[in-house]
Amino acid sequence: MKLKSGKSFWIYSVFFTLLNRFSLVLFGVAGYIILAKKVFPTAKEMGIWALFTSIIALIETIKQGLLRNPMIKFLSEPEYVNNRNKIQSASLLTNMAFSLLSILCILAGGHLLVRWLNSPDLYPLIQWGMLLIVLLIPFNHFEVLLQAHFKFRQIFIGYFFRQGVFLTSVILLLIFHRSSLSLINLVKLQILALAGGMLVLLYFAKEYFYRKFDTEKKTILRMFHFGKYIFGTNVFSAFGRSADQFITAGLISSEVVAYYNVVSRINNMMDVPSVAVADVLFPKNVEAVASSGEEKVRYYFERMVGNIISIIVPVSLLIFIMPHLFISLIAGSKYYAAIPILQTVILFSFLRPFSYQFGATMDAIGKPKINFLVNLVAMCLNYACMYAGLRLYGWMGAAYGAVVSAVLSFLIIYIVLHKTIGVKLGEAFRYAGLAYIDMIGIVKKISRKDRQVSS
Repeated sequence: MKLKSGKSFWIYSVFFTLLNRFSLVLFGVAGYIILAKKVFPTAKEMGIWALFTSIIALIETIKQGLLRNPMIKFLSEPEYVNNRNKIQSASLLTNMAFSLLSILCILAGGHLLVRWLNSPDLYPLIQWGMLLIVLLIPFNHFEVLLQAHFKFRQIFIGYFFRQGVFLTSVILLLIFHRSSLSLINLVKLQILALAGGMLVLLYFAKEYFYRKFDTEKKTILRMFHFGKYIFGTNVFSAFGRSADQFITAGLISSEVVAYYNVVSRINNMMDVPSVAVADVLFPKNVEAVASSGEEKVRYYFERMVGNIISIIVPVSLLIFIMPHLFISLIAGSKYYAAIPILQTVILFSFLRPFSYQFGATMDAIGKPKINFLVNLVAMCLNYACMYAGLRLYGWMGAAYGAVVSAVLSFLIIYIVLHKTIGVKLGEAFRYAGLAYIDMIGIVKKISRKDRQVSS
């Protein structure tokens, strides 16, 4: 399919990008509900599974930061059209090197890791997880290759197949052979699903894939130099998001990890609008910088954050008032111990849109180093506050630490935004208020039309 430039391209691209994000969240939530309610008899097993998936997701997220942006940039620009084989080869070599390094770290430090996490049952899972890391090499390569050629629909199909195979396999085994649903076998199902998704992406990417391996040191260094700050940002951001699970496992138990993971799942659903808007905001800000300057970037930031806050605030209040309902829907009554954690962190969820849009804004205005440094500070604050909270207040302390860290990180982000592009906090909340006014106006128009039709 040949895409037109302009509005149709953006509609097409954004639609499938958002569709992919929403499907990942929905599949993830559906899988979590089935595993928590029907498969794992105890919170301890759920905690071990949460730790395993966090480790694999951590590796995948970090690696994507090293691969995606450099490869897309150099494959998309006309001046590099004659060096595309070298670019692909350099990206694939970097991909393989990082994956090999990850496997060597598991082999060398796997026992130490599970000992620190107080989860000996985790070790056989991460051993099988090494095969997942190997399969992620071609999967991630084909994904980025398709993204560089604007094949967003094909990427969505690949991810949909990967998630769908895993969820369908779990449901079928649950119906016909429930006893085989062990932790190890769940990892094997993930391997099967990833292999299937990889083959789907290979089918779509084969016309763009150079089979001849041709690389040079200069190309590798050029791509690494371009993506180094984005890579670093991904590292700190990924470790920061997993702080509650890693610290609670290390200091308390994998059972407590399960409680924090339930809360994390609910937060992830609430973050979908923020993440989706960040994906859309990045190209918009790039365009704005080129045409209108930073004044337009400031407007986009305040307006988008305000719109997201208008959605998040009422949802957060609803979750705070009825935590039992949401915990029951996601994980079941045996996870009610997570309620005070959920109520503690949910009231500060309106701060997170600032963080998501901050990264997209800094990268767009050509200041990825600032984004890198802020994420480094935020990660350190997160671990320090959670560690102190757990030492002082027990298993609830990680939630208190997360709140303190979120507030401090928000203050840093706001100061940077105010100094760089002049963002005003009051304006963001003003736009949130205007969003409610717009909603009321829409409701009035609809009701007015209904009355006219009935009369």
